[in-house]
Amino acid sequence: MRIRSKTLALAAVLALPLLPLAAAAQADAAANWPTKPVTLVVPFPPGGTSDVVGRQLAVQLGEAMGGTFIIDNKAGAATAIGASFVARAPKDGHTLLLSAGSTFTTTPHLIDKLPYKLEDFAPVAAVATVPFAFVVKKDFPAKTVAEYVAYAKANPGKINNATNGQGSMVHLLGELIATGLDVKMTQVHYKGAAPATMDMIGGIVDSNVEALTSALPNVNAGKYRAIAVLSADRQPLMPEVPTFKELGYPSIVGETWYAVFAPAGTPKPVIDKLNVALRKVTTSKRFADAMHKIGNEAKASTPGELIEVTQQQSQKWGELITRLNIKAE
Repeated sequence: MRIRSKTLALAAVLALPLLPLAAAAQADAAANWPTKPVTLVVPFPPGGTSDVVGRQLAVQLGEAMGGTFIIDNKAGAATAIGASFVARAPKDGHTLLLSAGSTFTTTPHLIDKLPYKLEDFAPVAAVATVPFAFVVKKDFPAKTVAEYVAYAKANPGKINNATNGQGSMVHLLGELIATGLDVKMTQVHYKGAAPATMDMIGGIVDSNVEALTSALPNVNAGKYRAIAVLSADRQPLMPEVPTFKELGYPSIVGETWYAVFAPAGTPKPVIDKLNVALRKVTTSKRFADAMHKIGNEAKASTPGELIEVTQQQSQKWGELITRLNIKAE
């Protein structure tokens, strides 16, 4: 027993010099990073809002860091294809994920046996949020949230609320509104945002939750009306539209977001260097203006703040999904 104790003690002593050496090696890696083009995986098809966010980041990060950032669109399986690819990538900071909030906050509660988990990633920084508006068809009898509640209670289950698909973020936001207002809606699931919007314009459905950037042109054209936004604060693009929170419904606050994650095990000095660069980009007027053009709000955070909001929202959406027994299509 004494021999074994001495052996373990000796091994521990011999290992001590390795700790500062490892830290020094990580610091050197961070100082030289990136040493080759960095791939930013966007788990959505080219051309959409997510792709625009990714390409703005790639251009501006490349300029800020004097390197090359490449977009790789890996769409499919509710972002699982792109996310699992990054989870298995080398842990050197040269492969990153532009995550949607749903990747870690809703999808894990909707799909069994995902090929990734949150612990497979190292949070880097949030980069943008996506605000939503609650809209009603142009001839809907209610012009305010109070009138909507009164109508819904007088006609339980008769309001048809459009969604982008069962289990989508828009579906969950619609359920959040229904539970927060304590009213019954019939959720009508479409195959994406475009057909839902067309039926809103045609007056076939009564209400819908839409990304602000999608709703704004039709609201401005009088094709339907926005009666509230789901952000914590009023939105500059719709300054006259109140928030649910200010109307007395503090639980109806919801948005999605974009953030950058690296594979778990990526050296902390690399994460820290990338976080500094991202915060420089996302707090710039140039990036803020680019986000406003597509209806998003630029966002900056530390890695710790990102993981905290991810875990909080995962709990929030998980509880709603479980309580209402929501399944993915």
